[in-house]
Amino acid sequence: VYNVYMAGRQLCSKRYREFAILHQNLKREFANFTFPRLPGKWPFSLSEQQLDARRRGLEEYLEKVCSIRVIGESDIMQEFLSESDENYNGVSDVELRVALPDVTTVTVRVKKNSTTDQVYQAVAAKVGMDSVTANYFALFEVINHSFVRKLAPNEFPHKLYVQNYTSAVPGTCLTLRKWLFTTEEEALLNDNDLAVAYFFHQAVDDVKKGYIKAEEKSYQLQKLCEQRKMVMYLTMLRTCEGYNEITFPHCSCDSRRKGHVISAISIRHFKLHACTEEGQLE
Repeated sequence: VYNVYMAGRQLCSKRYREFAILHQNLKREFANFTFPRLPGKWPFSLSEQQLDARRRGLEEYLEKVCSIRVIGESDIMQEFLSESDENYNGVSDVELRVALPDVTTVTVRVKKNSTTDQVYQAVAAKVGMDSVTANYFALFEVINHSFVRKLAPNEFPHKLYVQNYTSAVPGTCLTLRKWLFTTEEEALLNDNDLAVAYFFHQAVDDVKKGYIKAEEKSYQLQKLCEQRKMVMYLTMLRTCEGYNEITFPHCSCDSRRKGHVISAISIRHFKLHACTEEGQLE
């Protein structure tokens, strides 16, 4: 049995004969494409060296074939990259890598059919997060470098691995982020080292990306950041525009004949910014 990884994510486990069936199905579906050679079948037991050579050969085969977008996104390939009920009855263990706010990652081993809530509990336990702190964070899917989507409690995070294995996001499409919008409640966690560290790192990243407008406080904030004075940094940043605000990707709007709008929401307001169809603010 070969474990299939792509972009550092374990997608499924397959036997050699399943690779052979995939190869034949793809050749029938994409008759005009010249497929790379699949490692040959061997009727006798393979040595460790031969097994390793076959493993590398299968890996190279998948990389070459999936680099062709129309093949990598085809139903045949997507079905292959999903776990086989024939072998595992849908309950095999998989490894999921989750990005943390402090730019590190954590890997958890869960059942393939684990829900968002189950995966989140595994992540919280792995990073040593207590039940109180866990109420202020959640799992998100990285849609692109400027937007993340909060996962619903009953989604299956492993399915996102299969759907996003060709994404431009390095390492993982899953990330842990703050899910708290009242600055007063956030300030009550100033004695919680883990929560403060995660709030701080996420805030620094949001300032870099322009989500939070530091403006005239930029110099002071930069100094506090360099000195790792996290609580003081957060206290000052909470007064800045954009803090604890979610900004959505630009989209069309019935009220505008030309151009798009960017919507932003916080616990205090809902804002609409006029922008071009490319997302440039007007």
